Amino acid sequence: MYYVVSRWEPLPGKSEEFENKARKLRGIMKSQSGVSFLEGFRTEDGGEVAIVGYNSRADYDRIVNNPNGPFASAVAAEDLDSIARWVWSERGEANSD
Repeated sequence: MYYVVSRWEPLPGKSEEFENKARKLRGIMKSQSGVSFLEGFRTEDGGEVAIVGYNSRADYDRIVNNPNGPFASAVAAEDLDSIARWVWSERGEANSD
């Protein structure tokens, strides 16, 4: 399993719009073959965090790192960059014990 945890911050006055567009984006992501789960939550300071589990790093690369892939297409379609700022992401393989 390949995990990605990302933080986004809505621009001032854009929290509700971001939440609506992020809901659409989560639906698109959840429907992708290779996505095992996706959870999102609003932090206590108003940021937004997404936790996504991919079946493999290859699935992540196909879905997210492909400039013509589903993630880039959905972000562009929703014009997410005009209402929020991506802050950081942490990525890595699950430890199997």
